[in-house]
Amino acid sequence: MFCACNYYPSKNLNLNNTLGVWWWDNRLDSSYLDFACQNGVNEIYYYTSTFDNKNKNFIELANKQNIDVFWLTGDYTWINNFDSFLLELDKFIKFQNSSDFKFSGVHLDVEPHQDPNFEENRKEILQSYVSFIYNVSNLYNDISFDIDIPFWLDDIITFNGETKETYKFLIDYADRTFIMSYRDNAQNIFNVSKEELEYAKFVNKKIFLCVETGDEEDIVTFKEEGKIFMYNELYKLNELYDYNFGISIHHIKSWKESI
Repeated sequence: MFCACNYYPSKNLNLNNTLGVWWWDNRLDSSYLDFACQNGVNEIYYYTSTFDNKNKNFIELANKQNIDVFWLTGDYTWINNFDSFLLELDKFIKFQNSSDFKFSGVHLDVEPHQDPNFEENRKEILQSYVSFIYNVSNLYNDISFDIDIPFWLDDIITFNGETKETYKFLIDYADRTFIMSYRDNAQNIFNVSKEELEYAKFVNKKIFLCVETGDEEDIVTFKEEGKIFMYNELYKLNELYDYNFGISIHHIKSWKESI
């Protein structure tokens, strides 16, 4: 991949997989984009709530380095307030229609377990979440929708007359599914994701395994182990499973700065 970057680290990450990164802070300077480029990133999930020339300029710079940019957004309250989501999506659509440089799709970080009533109303909330993703994917066939999901969504629910694990419905309906398989070695990343990997392979859907680099419990993040250790574990992932999955890293700031 061509990369118009200014410096080259002694050890970087260049996988054969699609490699993405979450970009939550749109105030970051261009050195973070250089870092992403040098490490083989070809997708960025870029958070913004305001669609302006700053977004257009970022997409232009990223595209020049062969990096696609997806709009990162999400709010668990959208699960039961579809109209609120539509208001935000309308801003995105207007931007897409007016800009020469466009987002490649929408990356939804809508997490049902953030609902304060999740434990009390788990089944109902998950059914509503599946309904939300179903409606999103069916109403806007011309927009590519990614979703982030935890690895433990194996609750059995019934939706549209069909009964199966929640994650199966979500993989069915999303264009691409990102498993928050947050563990700090390759074997454990695979272990917590293998059911989703098997199902994605069965239905021929694109799936990503995702890792954490921020301030989280040791078992969850690579922060304590460092970059080189994480890179080696990500290479090992390719030896554990023969399906063409992607890899994504949470998130650009802590990846570059903290480990």
